[in-house]
Amino acid sequence: MEVGAAGIAGDPAVDEAVIEQLATITDSEGFSVLGELLNAFLAATPVRLDALDQALASRDLPVVADQAHALTGSSASFGARGMAALCRRLRAAAEHGDHDEAQLVMRHLHAEFLRVRARLVTLTRRGA
Repeated sequence: MEVGAAGIAGDPAVDEAVIEQLATITDSEGFSVLGELLNAFLAATPVRLDALDQALASRDLPVVADQAHALTGSSASFGARGMAALCRRLRAAAEHGDHDEAQLVMRHLHAEFLRVRARLVTLTRRGA
């Protein structure tokens, strides 16, 4: 399974069934909190990617592994399977001390997040 800038073998950036499931989560007044959840993910992910970039630049691979692990969970929670796969690959590279592989995966991760963000923004506007 090759994961690159276009996701996994051309898979969609986001599994919409996951988004539909998240749309069923409501607040105390019965309104969907999907928009809030998506906005939180879209705001937090660039911060985490910046932290990963900084850790890679300083060659702090244990921090890369930890940050990649955390981003794996949040990516998967929003149906961003390609992103989650890249995060797992990044964590593995960091844990094996492979800085070059980690840098390569990081470039793909940035590109994949752009795909995910574009799709989530579209879904948010559509009122998924």
